[in-house]
Amino acid sequence: MAWCQAGCLEGVPDRDCGKSACLIRAARDGEREARERLFARLLPLVRQQARRLCGGQARQEDIVQTALLQALAHLSELRRPERFAAWVRRIVTNAFLMEERNRQHEPGGSGEMRETLARSRACEEEMDARRELARILRLAPSLPPVLAETFRLRVVEGLSTREAAERLGVSEEAVRARLSRARKRLREPPG
Repeated sequence: MAWCQAGCLEGVPDRDCGKSACLIRAARDGEREARERLFARLLPLVRQQARRLCGGQARQEDIVQTALLQALAHLSELRRPERFAAWVRRIVTNAFLMEERNRQHEPGGSGEMRETLARSRACEEEMDARRELARILRLAPSLPPVLAETFRLRVVEGLSTREAAERLGVSEEAVRARLSRARKRLREPPG
Protein backbone atom coordinates (compact mmCIF):
# COMPACT_ATOMS: atom_id res chain seq x y z
CA MET A 1 0.00 0.00 0.00
CA ALA A 2 1.22 3.55 -0.71
CA TRP A 3 1.25 5.97 2.19
CA CYS A 4 2.27 9.58 2.55
CA GLN A 5 5.89 10.41 3.30
CA ALA A 6 5.01 11.15 6.96
CA GLY A 7 6.18 14.73 6.67
CA CYS A 8 4.40 15.35 9.97
CA LEU A 9 7.40 13.66 11.61
CA GLU A 10 9.37 16.75 10.63
CA GLY A 11 6.47 19.10 11.34
CA VAL A 12 5.63 19.53 7.65
CA PRO A 13 2.32 17.90 6.71
CA ASP A 14 2.40 16.03 3.41
CA ARG A 15 0.03 17.50 0.80
CA ASP A 16 -0.62 13.97 -0.53
CA CYS A 17 -1.66 12.81 2.90
CA GLY A 18 -5.34 11.97 3.02
CA LYS A 19 -7.13 9.94 5.66
CA SER A 20 -6.70 6.77 3.64
CA ALA A 21 -3.03 7.42 2.78
CA CYS A 22 -1.73 8.75 6.11
CA LEU A 23 1.05 6.53 7.43
CA ILE A 24 0.43 7.63 11.00
CA ARG A 25 -3.32 7.00 10.83
CA ALA A 26 -2.74 3.57 9.25
CA ALA A 27 -0.24 2.66 11.97
CA ARG A 28 -2.62 3.96 14.62
CA ASP A 29 -5.35 1.75 13.13
CA GLY A 30 -3.08 -1.27 13.60
CA GLU A 31 -1.82 -1.95 10.06
CA ARG A 32 1.36 -3.98 10.62
CA GLU A 33 3.30 -2.73 7.60
CA ALA A 34 2.43 0.89 8.42
CA ARG A 35 3.60 0.40 12.03
CA GLU A 36 6.91 -1.04 10.79
CA ARG A 37 7.45 1.85 8.39
CA LEU A 38 6.51 4.37 11.04
CA PHE A 39 8.92 2.73 13.47
CA ALA A 40 11.73 3.06 10.92
CA ARG A 41 10.88 6.75 10.31
CA LEU A 42 10.49 7.40 14.03
CA LEU A 43 13.81 5.96 15.19
CA PRO A 44 16.05 8.88 14.04
CA LEU A 45 13.69 11.45 15.59
CA VAL A 46 13.67 9.61 18.92
CA ARG A 47 17.47 9.16 18.88
CA GLN A 48 18.00 12.85 18.14
CA GLN A 49 15.81 13.94 21.07
CA ALA A 50 17.41 11.37 23.41
CA ARG A 51 20.90 12.54 22.38
CA ARG A 52 19.89 16.14 23.06
CA LEU A 53 18.68 15.21 26.54
CA CYS A 54 21.37 12.72 27.53
CA GLY A 55 24.36 14.36 25.93
CA GLY A 56 25.62 11.05 24.55
CA GLN A 57 25.49 9.15 27.83
CA ALA A 58 25.33 5.38 27.82
CA ARG A 59 21.72 5.34 28.97
CA GLN A 60 20.62 7.10 25.78
CA GLU A 61 19.73 3.79 24.10
CA ASP A 62 17.63 2.76 27.13
CA ILE A 63 15.64 5.96 26.80
CA VAL A 64 15.29 5.44 23.03
CA GLN A 65 13.90 1.93 23.55
CA THR A 66 11.55 3.02 26.32
CA ALA A 67 10.26 5.97 24.29
CA LEU A 68 9.72 3.89 21.14
CA LEU A 69 7.77 1.28 23.07
CA GLN A 70 5.69 3.99 24.74
CA ALA A 71 4.99 5.78 21.45
CA LEU A 72 3.92 2.61 19.67
CA ALA A 73 1.90 1.35 22.65
CA HIS A 74 0.01 4.65 22.95
CA LEU A 75 -0.31 5.47 19.24
CA SER A 76 -4.06 4.91 19.42
CA GLU A 77 -4.27 7.82 21.89
CA LEU A 78 -2.75 10.32 19.43
CA ARG A 79 -5.55 12.72 18.57
CA ARG A 80 -3.73 15.03 16.13
CA PRO A 81 -1.40 13.22 13.69
CA GLU A 82 -0.08 16.56 12.43
CA ARG A 83 1.46 17.10 15.91
CA PHE A 84 3.11 13.67 15.89
CA ALA A 85 6.70 14.91 16.11
CA ALA A 86 6.00 17.10 19.14
CA TRP A 87 4.06 14.25 20.76
CA VAL A 88 6.99 11.87 20.29
CA ARG A 89 9.53 14.40 21.59
CA ARG A 90 7.38 14.78 24.70
CA ILE A 91 7.36 10.98 25.17
CA VAL A 92 11.18 10.91 24.91
CA THR A 93 11.45 13.76 27.40
CA ASN A 94 9.10 11.96 29.81
CA ALA A 95 11.12 8.74 29.48
CA PHE A 96 14.26 10.73 30.26
CA LEU A 97 12.64 12.38 33.29
CA MET A 98 11.47 9.03 34.65
CA GLU A 99 15.00 7.69 34.25
CA GLU A 100 16.38 10.76 36.05
CA ARG A 101 13.91 10.36 38.92
CA ASN A 102 14.87 6.72 39.29
CA ARG A 103 18.57 7.62 39.27
CA GLN A 104 18.12 10.29 41.93
CA HIS A 105 16.89 7.64 44.34
CA GLU A 106 20.05 5.62 43.75
CA PRO A 107 23.30 6.47 45.54
CA GLY A 108 25.22 9.06 43.50
CA GLY A 109 22.09 10.16 41.55
CA SER A 110 22.25 13.11 39.17
CA GLY A 111 21.19 16.55 40.41
CA GLU A 112 21.26 18.00 36.88
CA MET A 113 17.69 17.00 35.96
CA ARG A 114 16.20 20.51 36.15
CA GLU A 115 18.96 22.02 34.06
CA THR A 116 18.68 19.31 31.41
CA LEU A 117 14.89 19.61 31.36
CA ALA A 118 15.12 23.39 30.97
CA ARG A 119 17.56 22.96 28.05
CA SER A 120 15.27 20.38 26.48
CA ARG A 121 12.20 22.59 26.77
CA ALA A 122 14.05 25.59 25.40
CA CYS A 123 15.30 23.47 22.48
CA GLU A 124 11.81 22.12 21.82
CA GLU A 125 10.25 25.58 21.95
CA GLU A 126 12.91 26.95 19.61
CA MET A 127 12.39 24.09 17.13
CA ASP A 128 8.61 24.59 17.23
CA ALA A 129 9.02 28.35 16.78
CA ARG A 130 11.35 27.85 13.81
CA ARG A 131 8.91 25.43 12.17
CA GLU A 132 6.03 27.85 12.73
CA LEU A 133 8.04 30.76 11.35
CA ALA A 134 9.00 28.72 8.27
CA ARG A 135 5.34 27.78 7.77
CA ILE A 136 4.21 31.41 8.08
CA LEU A 137 6.90 32.66 5.73
CA ARG A 138 5.82 30.02 3.18
CA LEU A 139 2.19 31.14 3.47
CA ALA A 140 2.70 34.92 3.75
CA PRO A 141 3.12 35.49 -0.02
CA SER A 142 -0.36 34.01 -0.54
CA LEU A 143 -1.93 36.85 1.47
CA PRO A 144 -3.60 39.71 -0.40
CA PRO A 145 -1.06 42.55 -0.87
CA VAL A 146 -2.71 44.88 1.68
CA LEU A 147 -2.64 42.20 4.39
CA ALA A 148 0.85 41.01 3.44
CA GLU A 149 2.28 44.55 3.69
CA THR A 150 0.61 45.14 7.07
CA PHE A 151 1.87 41.77 8.34
CA ARG A 152 5.40 42.52 7.10
CA LEU A 153 5.54 45.93 8.76
CA ARG A 154 4.13 44.84 12.12
CA VAL A 155 5.53 41.30 12.51
CA VAL A 156 8.63 41.07 10.37
CA GLU A 157 9.94 44.64 10.73
CA GLY A 158 8.52 45.07 14.25
CA LEU A 159 6.95 48.50 13.73
CA SER A 160 4.38 49.68 16.26
CA THR A 161 0.75 49.96 15.22
CA ARG A 162 1.11 53.75 15.02
CA GLU A 163 4.29 53.55 12.90
CA ALA A 164 2.70 51.02 10.53
CA ALA A 165 -0.43 53.19 10.24
CA GLU A 166 1.68 56.23 9.36
CA ARG A 167 3.69 54.32 6.78
CA LEU A 168 0.54 52.82 5.19
CA GLY A 169 -1.46 56.05 5.43
CA VAL A 170 -4.35 54.43 7.32
CA SER A 171 -5.75 54.55 10.84
CA GLU A 172 -4.33 52.46 13.68
CA GLU A 173 -7.67 50.60 13.82
CA ALA A 174 -7.27 49.66 10.13
CA VAL A 175 -3.78 48.29 10.87
CA ARG A 176 -5.13 46.22 13.78
CA ALA A 177 -7.99 44.88 11.64
CA ARG A 178 -5.69 44.00 8.72
CA LEU A 179 -3.18 42.31 11.02
CA SER A 180 -5.99 40.30 12.63
CA ARG A 181 -7.25 39.16 9.21
CA ALA A 182 -3.71 38.28 8.09
CA ARG A 183 -3.08 36.20 11.22
CA LYS A 184 -6.42 34.46 10.83
CA ARG A 185 -5.62 33.50 7.22
CA LEU A 186 -2.16 32.25 8.20
CA ARG A 187 -3.68 30.04 10.93
CA GLU A 188 -6.17 28.45 8.54
CA PRO A 189 -5.05 25.10 7.12
CA PRO A 190 -4.16 25.27 3.41
CA GLY A 191 -6.81 23.93 1.14
